[in-house]
Amino acid sequence: MTVARTTPARARSSRMAAPILPAMDVVDQLSRRGLECLCGNLRMAARAVSSVYDRHLAGAGIQASQMAVLWAVSSADGVTVKELAARLAMHETTLIRTLRILEREGLVALDVGDDRRQRIPRLTKSGRTVFGKALVGWKKAQSEVADLLDDGLADTNKKLVRLARAAWRS
Repeated sequence: MTVARTTPARARSSRMAAPILPAMDVVDQLSRRGLECLCGNLRMAARAVSSVYDRHLAGAGIQASQMAVLWAVSSADGVTVKELAARLAMHETTLIRTLRILEREGLVALDVGDDRRQRIPRLTKSGRTVFGKALVGWKKAQSEVADLLDDGLADTNKKLVRLARAAWRS
């Protein structure tokens, strides 16, 4: 009986014929790459930055998401909710939900527009007072986050606004 001998070279060549890695589907291929995802990284950064602003705005009794809406309302004289949502790159239903909360808290009033279906938000006297108090906390949060940026605040803000406007339109 003859026994076939396997030489080291033959053993290597037979092993190389088999795939080095098992077949991978798209989930296996990309799941380890989470930190390469722009959307995921932007959302992660937004959560982290929002928590900094929330901490500084707590003294005024509002959150960062409410501050953004108060700010937009304060500078949008006579603008409808629909127009304001477009300026903020925000869905109208999300904006109206936040505005209703601010309205219940007495910070915003929703006036009826020319078309009875339109709502025009405006700051109330109380809303103006809270917004003024919140601006003090906002300045502190802004400074804290700005210190963490490599590109500087102005450049980062330009890039983010440009990205938001371009992506919202597409």
